[in-house]
Amino acid sequence: MSMRLVIILSLTLCAPIASAQETGLSFLRIGVNARAGSMGDAQTASTDNAFATYWNPAGLAHRTHSVAGSHRIWIGDIRVYDVVAQLPAGRNSTWGLSITATDSGDLDARTQPGEPDGTFSAQFISTGISYARSFRGLRAGITAKFLRERIFDTNASGYAVDIGFQMDLLEQRLNAGFALRNFGHMTALEIERTPLPRLLQGGIALSPLQIIANHDQTQLLDLMISVEASHLLDGAFTRLHFGCAVTIMELVDLRGGYITNDQLRNFTFGLGLLFDRIDADYAFIPFEDGFDGPGHILSIIYHW
Repeated sequence: MSMRLVIILSLTLCAPIASAQETGLSFLRIGVNARAGSMGDAQTASTDNAFATYWNPAGLAHRTHSVAGSHRIWIGDIRVYDVVAQLPAGRNSTWGLSITATDSGDLDARTQPGEPDGTFSAQFISTGISYARSFRGLRAGITAKFLRERIFDTNASGYAVDIGFQMDLLEQRLNAGFALRNFGHMTALEIERTPLPRLLQGGIALSPLQIIANHDQTQLLDLMISVEASHLLDGAFTRLHFGCAVTIMELVDLRGGYITNDQLRNFTFGLGLLFDRIDADYAFIPFEDGFDGPGHILSIIYHW
């Protein structure tokens, strides 16, 4: 069996876009939580809970703390599982912990058209530790990740670093953010090294409309609009990300998004239910023709 073919097939199945523009380890580019997935992955400026370990480690420095989990169903019934935590580390500092595991299940292995020669599986794991600190409206954070991949009976490992910044403007109604993700190195997988999807992403999140009750300051409606751009260095192409969320009575969050220059998905949709300290979120991601779909993301957050 050609190991090169096995590698290419596996990475194609696990990639968010099955095209030559994508690099390996593309699970690192699939939106990690339902809120992000439903808002076109426009989260770099606004992320403020445990999932900031993925989007922008600077977002961990918000005063809230949380633990969360996520389950993603992607192309070819690929399953991705995430567990993250946002923990206090001092008055203005926060730690973050994260683990992501991807399992392809059994895939048919072929070296030529016809009946498969057998089956193989692919697994990818990322574990990370983050640190973030706030400085009067400015937040900065860093994440160090250990990566490991196994395809068929071949293994490789490596490391990556994420760095991010956030800033609050206009009395915190405008947030700006920027992150550099997946800068590191992998060992060779048999004879070739899998390239990391090195990504630059930044943008703004604006809350242009808020309706608050006079008698008890209950937030009746809150509108958020996010606009971001991401650039994949190795593929040398750029995407625009648009997201919108409307929170009603601090109970229901309705969301939508759009991604440009993406052969797999354009529009995204989602719903969030807010129960005191628990947020339950769902994202529905229609895939373009030619891909098995749609995609689904379920996530839950407990914060204090």
